[in-house]
Amino acid sequence: MSQQTTPQEASPGPAVRPGPAVPIAHGRATANGLDQHYLVAGNGDPILLLHGFPQHSLMWRQLMAMLAANRCVIAPDLRGAGGTTITPAGYDKRTMAADVHALLSQLDLHPIDVVGYDHGAGVAYQLAARYPDLVRRLCVVEYALPGFGYEAWMTPRPDWNAGSQWQLGFFTVPDVAEHFMRGRERDLLTWFFWHAACNPSAVIAEDFEEYARQISKPGALRAGINYYAAVWQDMTDHKEAARTKLKIPILALGGECSFGENLFEAWQSLAGDVRCGLIKGAGHWPADENPAELARLIFEFIGDADQPATKSASASKPDRFSSRAH
Repeated sequence: MSQQTTPQEASPGPAVRPGPAVPIAHGRATANGLDQHYLVAGNGDPILLLHGFPQHSLMWRQLMAMLAANRCVIAPDLRGAGGTTITPAGYDKRTMAADVHALLSQLDLHPIDVVGYDHGAGVAYQLAARYPDLVRRLCVVEYALPGFGYEAWMTPRPDWNAGSQWQLGFFTVPDVAEHFMRGRERDLLTWFFWHAACNPSAVIAEDFEEYARQISKPGALRAGINYYAAVWQDMTDHKEAARTKLKIPILALGGECSFGENLFEAWQSLAGDVRCGLIKGAGHWPADENPAELARLIFEFIGDADQPATKSASASKPDRFSSRAH
């Protein structure tokens, strides 16, 4: 999901560059009935990264190298994506949050800072709302929740074009969407990584091929479509959760060529402390287009929860993963 805006000149903030190479390990755990695959790197207080569609944990590798300099960073593949079990149902974000909660409980990672991107932001919100003692700070990237702005982008308008959000409505009918997209996964990915991008070539060829391989597996395309088809249940669940404002700070980040700084309104009613930030030089794919700026904004947010990033409405973990990594 994205909203195209025109980039404006602005002086960049201080760059965040990776230090010495930090190894990224693979891990697996059986949690909430799923065989869950995750990436993990670094040591220190934990940060959880939740991907969107059509990507999986691979999208976070550049960001992980930056954040893992002084943090333990974990990036799971959500239900139906990457190396995690593909199921016929369970793609509402409340259920997916339960998947993640079970994984974090098994790995004894709590409390934790959470970054959710695209549909992963919906999972992240449910995680924070349903398990209030788990999440310390919540950063959401390039997403408005169903019930709080998402649905406005599902309705066609006279100004729609090839880069508009037609998939939001189309994918709510999974049988039809899968029928027309099956066998055209590469075309679908080409469109995704082109639309709402500052740099439509930011997703490198090697990663593109891996995304194509992953969503071409039996059931994987349908699983991704179901992330969107769950919108009506998600809307109900988010509105129910929103009856109680989060007591933790939220940072809502939009790409300069996509949402921009327009996410504040979508999130401001969900917590007492909501902040908004702009990811310069990026569109809807900031982890690929400008991971250094994304890392800078995240570090600024989690470094001091009491200092807003831009606009506001109001213990070290040991390395416990070596035996699981492979």
